[in-house]
Amino acid sequence: MKQLSALEIAVAVLLAEQISPDESPALIEQLKTAEVSTRDFTGMGFYTEFSVDKTLPPALVTVSPGGWVRSEVGPKAYPLEFMLYVKDGYAEMIEAYSFFDGYGDLDLLTASFTEPRAFDPDRSKVS
Repeated sequence: MKQLSALEIAVAVLLAEQISPDESPALIEQLKTAEVSTRDFTGMGFYTEFSVDKTLPPALVTVSPGGWVRSEVGPKAYPLEFMLYVKDGYAEMIEAYSFFDGYGDLDLLTASFTEPRAFDPDRSKVS
């Protein structure tokens, strides 16, 4: 059984709080049971698909995919942003992406990272 990495859990909890009107204790409980089925590294980020315990109650979410979370990973602070995908009230995937050049041979799942933080996408736009 593959579990979510420390980075994935840290961002997923913050994402769950953003996309659920009640800060989703149900979604956070689901994430604690996540078993990774696939990880796809794209060179600019990654997708992690997983299954959660569906005997737990479904979560109420306002948007999927959704969330606005950012963290810097590794010694050169490679910037990643994240989204959480939920289907029928159950978390199913985390997407990490960057608008910068690729991350090279950095192991995104074991490298150090800054504390994930929410950001306002409207304030991040370039005019």
